[in-house]
Amino acid sequence: MDARSYRYHLPPKAIKSDCPACGPRHRRTLSRYVDRLTGEPLPDIYGRCDRETNCGYHLNPYHKEASGLSYFEQMKARNSLSPIPKIWFKQAAKKKFEGGSKQHIVTWLIQQQGATLDQAERVAAFLFDLPETRPVSQVTSQNQLCTIPEEVLEQSLTKYERNQFAWLLRRHFGDQVADDLLKRFQIGTSSRWPGACVFWFIDELNRIRGGQIKLFDETFHTVKYIIKEGEKRSRTSWVHSAYARRCDQQNRPYPAWLTAYLDERNQVQKSPCLFGLPQLLTAPLHQPVAIVEAPKTAVICTPYFPGFVWLAVGALSYLNAERLAPLRGRKIELFPDLSPDGSAFERWNRVAGELLAQGFHITVSTYLEDNATDDEKMAGADLADFLLEPWQGGTPN
Repeated sequence: MDARSYRYHLPPKAIKSDCPACGPRHRRTLSRYVDRLTGEPLPDIYGRCDRETNCGYHLNPYHKEASGLSYFEQMKARNSLSPIPKIWFKQAAKKKFEGGSKQHIVTWLIQQQGATLDQAERVAAFLFDLPETRPVSQVTSQNQLCTIPEEVLEQSLTKYERNQFAWLLRRHFGDQVADDLLKRFQIGTSSRWPGACVFWFIDELNRIRGGQIKLFDETFHTVKYIIKEGEKRSRTSWVHSAYARRCDQQNRPYPAWLTAYLDERNQVQKSPCLFGLPQLLTAPLHQPVAIVEAPKTAVICTPYFPGFVWLAVGALSYLNAERLAPLRGRKIELFPDLSPDGSAFERWNRVAGELLAQGFHITVSTYLEDNATDDEKMAGADLADFLLEPWQGGTPN
């Protein structure tokens, strides 16, 4: 990143004060860091001593302190309490796609949307300061990133009286908490099976990348069924598959978005991003992130542990740097599912080590491994099962 894009810098014409390390013996040897936006110097501990050989004092405002946060992160966290309308992120993302610069978007948000400087900077930083896995300019009509239209998602955000997962949330948590969770995670209702729900996977730019359809039984576990060959399968599907199936049954042509989504030449993956990412649009930077495997688990854990932002990868093998890219700079804790031989924990522990080497702040919880019974390990229980066990009366099957 160009040094000129940093908010705090050491200006060419230095602002001097006494160095904390040199003391009164050498006066005015500290060059102070200055806020580019206000022109004001930072507290006098942030600076670099001119006596580099004999003293060497240098405290950078981007350096993490004992609290685990840098001065820059502390200021961001302090100013991040005011909510930001989600529509600003969508509008800003569109302007970025059209070629708008970071400064242009900041100015536009302040002048046209009435945003404060801090709000505008947070929106722009969210869009520009995250590493992108593929530049927008490389996405062509022959190989484009295809998404699901917003109206398809919005049409699913109804009929919760027919949604088994919504009913389970209300029975367990009460109407108010359940409704807050349905809204927070934008959980939809599907007609694929009576009572089915949709877990929408929405990326950091608010693009709808996929929707997982699930049908749960009365104990929050996925409904299983046996096919003719005797194989056990779960009531799990995807929105694009269910939409195509319905069009085929009704002998209707596929809408343009579905044709593009199913075209193998285009860049499309099932759940290519983390579940629950839109929560980061308003979550303070200092709030830690917890990652589990299943969307259901992320939803259920949220009321129990509100100090975390709960996200899900969607499958054991989906944990990787590409999916976690929007979380750079945040503290991350992983909660892998149980497995009979501990292989699930070992896999995520190995991946966490690789992510640490790439600059992620990440740890792996051993809570389930340390406290699970052999039956729970054999059943592949997860954190939601531990939380629900006193209520549902057993382990998954």
